[in-house]
Amino acid sequence: MKFILFYLPSVGTVSQTHKGMAGQNSQNYQNMLWQLSEQIKFADKAGFWGAAFTEHHFHIEGIEQSNNPVLLGLYFGMQTTRIRLGQMANVIPFHNPLRLAEDIAMLDQMLQGRSFFGIARGYQKRWADVLGQTYGVGGTMSDKSEVDQKNRRLFLEHYEIIKKAWTSETFSHKSEHWTIPPEGLKFNHEVVNRFGKGQNADGIITEIGIAPKTFQKPHPPIFQPFSFSEDTFRFCAREGIAPFALATDDDVLSDLFRAYQEEAAAAGRDYKLGQNIGIFRDTLVLDDAAEAHKYAAMGNGFVWPAWFAPIGFNEAFRRKGETGRIGPECDYNYLCEKGFEFVGNPDQVNRQIENMVKKHNPEYFLMWQYPGPIPHHIQMRNLELWATEILPNWND
Repeated sequence: MKFILFYLPSVGTVSQTHKGMAGQNSQNYQNMLWQLSEQIKFADKAGFWGAAFTEHHFHIEGIEQSNNPVLLGLYFGMQTTRIRLGQMANVIPFHNPLRLAEDIAMLDQMLQGRSFFGIARGYQKRWADVLGQTYGVGGTMSDKSEVDQKNRRLFLEHYEIIKKAWTSETFSHKSEHWTIPPEGLKFNHEVVNRFGKGQNADGIITEIGIAPKTFQKPHPPIFQPFSFSEDTFRFCAREGIAPFALATDDDVLSDLFRAYQEEAAAAGRDYKLGQNIGIFRDTLVLDDAAEAHKYAAMGNGFVWPAWFAPIGFNEAFRRKGETGRIGPECDYNYLCEKGFEFVGNPDQVNRQIENMVKKHNPEYFLMWQYPGPIPHHIQMRNLELWATEILPNWND
């Protein structure tokens, strides 16, 4: 199994967050950069497979302050030698797909193939609806609404353009929002004919290409967090994308994993059950289980009820066949009861992983980390115990 550290990352302690506007405090941000540098450098030497960062904007509160996961990946990648750096994920409906394809190719070249590429559709309306004005789209919680459907169409358009840019020497593209290159684009530059491609005899640009190409061929691994639906798992299976499950119900997970394997087989991919799939959990391991739960309650036990539950993420805990409303009311004990917290001493967490592997056997395990609310020395001890007491049992 491949273990990936997942950083939002948050900045500021719990008390600093309660004071307000923690995200605009430069010292808070510098502390986050230092903590992550130390933690990821340790993880690099300890054998963790990867580290990932999300994409969100305008988080003046200090929670999920990660507006450019590509730039964060380069920053930490230049301090390490083996660990992979990537995104969970880039919200691609709100990106210029050509620029994003170039940025990822540059990151992959600079890290000599130590990158991975995450894609998502975007759900946080405060920033999605602001940045999405360019394309007339906004955030969505997959509710089949008009906004949701337009977001999905643009997501698929941008995904197709990015893959064309990576895998084709030169290419053209025509879709709802894009004509690449624009019709009748006259450049008439002889150097294109002498040293490049994509210009006809009349000097009209007919195709474009990006440079550099990605270091990995045909491109870096592609991930899609955090998947709730069978439709998403089947799309990922057809494309060879690794989906990351947020669900905690074993029956729901089994259905999703089987659907992925079935769809992958139909697309000509002979995957074992769980291959090219990830599971996402909040994690913290300390020598004393009670201490681990105390600090986890300061991390996800604070952030989830305050931020994620009111947005609707408790839907991830729906049991198979369960109907009706799942409200935002929750606390840390609720998260533990639902099976989202892989927290305790090494023996306890090893048993949780063993149970997960027996039932689902995911190829990837994504581990939520909190550099702000949880003190740095606690995070470092957590990583030390993962490296010595857990990874040797499960690492590929």
